[in-house]
Amino acid sequence: MKSSTLRTLRIAILSSILILTVQMIATAFASDIDSKFVYKTEIRGAIQPSTASHLERMINDAEASTKVSAILIELNTPGGMLEPTREIVSDILSSEVPVITFVSPSGARAGSAGTFIVAASHIAAMAPTTNIGAATPVGASGEELGETIKNKVSQDATALLRSISEQRDRPSQELELTVTEARSYTSSEAMELGIIDIVSKNHTSLLEEIDGFTVSTPSGNLTMDTADVEIQIFKRTMLEKFLDAVGDPNITFVLLTIGSIALTLEFIQPGILIGAFIGILAISLAFAGMGQLPVNWLAVALVFGAFVLFFIETQAPGLGLYVAGGIICFVIGSFLLFGNTTMPGFERGIFGVNIWLIGIVGTILTGSIILTLKALSEAVGKSMSSHTSELIGSVGIVRTPLRPLGTVQVGSDLWSAEMQDDRPSPDIGDFVIVKDTDGIKLSVLKKDRD
Repeated sequence: MKSSTLRTLRIAILSSILILTVQMIATAFASDIDSKFVYKTEIRGAIQPSTASHLERMINDAEASTKVSAILIELNTPGGMLEPTREIVSDILSSEVPVITFVSPSGARAGSAGTFIVAASHIAAMAPTTNIGAATPVGASGEELGETIKNKVSQDATALLRSISEQRDRPSQELELTVTEARSYTSSEAMELGIIDIVSKNHTSLLEEIDGFTVSTPSGNLTMDTADVEIQIFKRTMLEKFLDAVGDPNITFVLLTIGSIALTLEFIQPGILIGAFIGILAISLAFAGMGQLPVNWLAVALVFGAFVLFFIETQAPGLGLYVAGGIICFVIGSFLLFGNTTMPGFERGIFGVNIWLIGIVGTILTGSIILTLKALSEAVGKSMSSHTSELIGSVGIVRTPLRPLGTVQVGSDLWSAEMQDDRPSPDIGDFVIVKDTDGIKLSVLKKDRD
């Protein structure tokens, strides 16, 4: 009896262990099967090369994983550069993982380059009270382009939109109007015209609403499975964060200015190694930022030219013409520093340096130069005063008659001189004694012969 009970107990324990093991294995497999998630990233501000490299890396990572069911891009941009936009569009169109672009939050926009990105996405979505469009080509300062250039840029942009429309089955005519007539659409208008697929209040409701949508990928049609899916933020690398930071035109402008000032000071007063170090470092960072921006190299030359003029002025202080010219070059160069005419919808406001920042930096720079010139002038004055005071009591030789003004050689220097009293003027070759000077002219007395 006792042996039978023990045997039954052993069987029960082993059965329990077996059941628990099976359950654990099943749970692990189920977890592995159901662990799909959505990659999410945000694009805020202008489209730059760093934006394109970040999205390319995210799409490649998603395609290499079996657990990423979709990519979600939350977009709020005024526009950006042409080449990075083309790269982003190409990556989205060729992506095996569905890309959802969501213009969000309310009040956001997909202006200019953003229009192309939204249209190219597998699923285009907008939050209420957002807008899309306004992609008419303009110049670097927001001015109208010449007719020939405008037509060329517009044709290029509309051709790209037509190819996107064909692949994503979106209305090409309405999208083309964003370029040809600067047309802009609200979220409800875009939904009604078929430019976007859905209007949703936030990304959580969006993922629930598009669950079951069928999208076309290079490998065939795919049904979206996004209900109750986990969202993972696809983080930017340190390099991408760095490029985003220095890619801000205002930061790049400040770095360029600081570097130029530091190097100018190093040239004025050689030996201040910290000036050279700061100058080289700041300008190197500025050039890294320029790689993210549409740079006007003539404007860069004007900015550097301004500091050359400042340096020349410090070497030969005069009427301040070099300073005035330098300030003019600096302001014009700063205003035109970033900009081109190759991006539909490009406005100076996207990449242009803030006007107030230019004014503040220009004012500080002007004040600093004036103070520097004043200090140099005082230093030269003191040096001259010290030098001329040493002349008093010196013996000079008359080189031209003092009637009343002539010239006297003191040491190796030739000075203008006049007699201090009414005694007969000394002859050429006679010796005189310096009694006074104003730094320009000497007052002398004839030296009696020994």
